Amino acid sequence: MFLKKDTETMENDNVKYGMYEVACKCGHVGRSHYLEIRYPIIAQSGKDAAYRARYFPRVKHDHKDAILSVCKINQQRFSELTEINERDPYLHCTCIQDQNLIDLSDRLLDEKETVYHMVRKDECNKDFYYKKQKLRDPKKYMKHYRDFCA
Repeated sequence: MFLKKDTETMENDNVKYGMYEVACKCGHVGRSHYLEIRYPIIAQSGKDAAYRARYFPRVKHDHKDAILSVCKINQQRFSELTEINERDPYLHCTCIQDQNLIDLSDRLLDEKETVYHMVRKDECNKDFYYKKQKLRDPKKYMKHYRDFCA
C-alpha cells in the first residue's frame, strides 16, 4: 500500500499521489438536465483525476464538458466529500424505480443547448437510391446488403 501518508500527497514507489475534488455532470435525469456531483479522487495529477472521474458511473461520458472543475484538496475535505457522497441517495440507486422515489427537482441544473443532441429529422427526409431504385428502408439496406453489392 502507501508508504508515507501526508495531508497533501502520498508516495508509492516514488510516485506522488494527490487528493483532488472533481465536479462532474451526472445524468439519467433527463436529456437537457444534469446533477453536479463532486467526487474525491486520489490521482497523480489533476488531468489523471479528471480522466478517472469521466468514466465513473452516472457521469455523462459522451459530453466534452462532463468535467466541470478539478481542484486539489486536503485530507479533511477528502473525508468530508466521501461522507457527503455516502449519504447521497442518488448515488445509491440501483434502478429507475429507486431514482423516481427521490426528489431531485431542487438539485437539477439545466444544460445549455449543445451539439450533443443530434437532430435526426434532416436525415429522415433524405432519400437513398441504389441503381436508380429508391430504397424504402436505407438503414436495413446498409446493414444487410451493402457487402453483397460491392
